[in-house]
Amino acid sequence: MSPSIRLGKLFGIEIGANWSLIFIFALIAWSLATQYLPAAAPGHGSATYWITGIVGALLFYAALLAHELSHSLVARRYGVKVKGITLWLFGGVSQLEGEPTTAPSEALIAGVGPLTSFVVAAVCYGVAVVAANDLVAGLFFYLFQVNLLLAIFNLVPAFPLDGGRLLSSILWWRSGSRQSGVHNAVRVGRVFAYLMIAGGVALFLFGQGFNGLWLAFIGWFLLSAAAQEEAGSAVRTLLRNIPVSAAMTSPVVTLPDWITVDQFLESVAPNHSFTTYPVHDASGKLTGVVRLGDLVRLPRQERSEKHLIDVARPISAVPTSTPREDLAALIQRLGTGLDQRVLIFDNGQLVGIVSPADVARLLSVRQTVAGRPPAA
Repeated sequence: MSPSIRLGKLFGIEIGANWSLIFIFALIAWSLATQYLPAAAPGHGSATYWITGIVGALLFYAALLAHELSHSLVARRYGVKVKGITLWLFGGVSQLEGEPTTAPSEALIAGVGPLTSFVVAAVCYGVAVVAANDLVAGLFFYLFQVNLLLAIFNLVPAFPLDGGRLLSSILWWRSGSRQSGVHNAVRVGRVFAYLMIAGGVALFLFGQGFNGLWLAFIGWFLLSAAAQEEAGSAVRTLLRNIPVSAAMTSPVVTLPDWITVDQFLESVAPNHSFTTYPVHDASGKLTGVVRLGDLVRLPRQERSEKHLIDVARPISAVPTSTPREDLAALIQRLGTGLDQRVLIFDNGQLVGIVSPADVARLLSVRQTVAGRPPAA
């Protein structure tokens, strides 16, 4: 999950938000202002309810950020790099670059999130009890309820929820195999996901359309996430301790960025089998990366006018690695960013490129050697 809005940094960790956050933020503020607060603390004006509702939505996401931040800080304590935190439609995601090396450390990283939400819920309950103002008491009792539900829901043993990772770490500890732990935890998680879908269908049939559809959608999301987690775990297991150099394409053909797209398609592309080309300026400095697929889709009349630099992805936006980086760690670090290709540098020199096709080719060989069916 990539952030659409950059919010800043906390403890050196990048904090961002996805556009889907706006929908839930508005829904929370609206439900507080028009339903919950007027019932819990009657007698106030509409503007007061709306201001309090907006503050409540902000406090809810502050609590959600505390939940994700606890994951990230504990992960960093155990040597796992943290790329950032993204708040989105379903809550938040801590983007970890790598995996815990032991089952106990994975359990602590997963478990600290729900524990934080329980603590936040307790604090909110305390404020609600001692607050002299009925509006403040009503707001913090609402925050107590949602944080308590957040903690309990995250303990459901299904990926990508914390409960799924906790169960996986326990099964990993018992079996001695991370992949076995993930596989068995996914099987348990699927049961809960199907139960949610069935419950959602039942609610829908009994007249609670919105709640039923929402519960079924969450169940479907958990099913999809479980499949991705299992496939990703299988890939990381096969590629662990394999260097990036084993997958990269080398040598790399670089092109001057001042030639036109037409010149490239007529004189360069027919002579090479590559689909990705770094481009450089007159001094030899890399300025970007062009992809054959993007160039052939340009309207014919633009190909003679546009130069490669005009259509190149800026070099600053292209992910990089070294030949010695662990390939499994690179895949986890970049996720879908791998689709944009990765430039491989060694002592400042460009020595290779890694694409999804390169990884798939190596993965196919590893699966054949291991006698496993292809991973999704």
